[in-house]
Amino acid sequence: MLHYGSNNQVVHVGEMVLIDLGSAEGNYAADISRTFPINGKFSPRQKEIYNTVLEAQRIVMENAKPGLTTRDLNQLVIDYYESRLDDLGLRKDGKGVRDYYYHNVSHSLGLDTHDICNEKERLLKPGMVITVEPGMYIEEEGIGVRIENDILITENGMVDLSADIPKTVEEIESVMAK
Repeated sequence: MLHYGSNNQVVHVGEMVLIDLGSAEGNYAADISRTFPINGKFSPRQKEIYNTVLEAQRIVMENAKPGLTTRDLNQLVIDYYESRLDDLGLRKDGKGVRDYYYHNVSHSLGLDTHDICNEKERLLKPGMVITVEPGMYIEEEGIGVRIENDILITENGMVDLSADIPKTVEEIESVMAK
């Protein structure tokens, strides 16, 4: 599920938790998401899906720069996922990328967590702060992963404002081991 509605489910060993959270400071908002395994260790399949989402995020962040639109960034995710569906065993029963990825990769941050704008066509300009949050949700396997960082668009690319928050499999497993 994109956003869990009831918030009253018991979690079990072998499952993952996806947390989408935000904060505000001085009238400005931030928003990040992290996904982690309840028992502290990703299963091989969870790791495979998690690393696919992480790679999608890396591709978007590597390419984010002035002159592109948020639609361009989203297309990078779609193209990457399309190239991975067969390897992940997800191209079955006529399913495609939009069956596993049904939101956009980015939204603006500012005075609100989802600052008001036409997100799908937003032209990136230096000074803008946006999220980069690819996700993949495989309902039939009970796996949902979203990894969200906040970035600042600069003259030549971007700065990852969430760089110090653990997000690799190794970093998460290390934190969970503590």
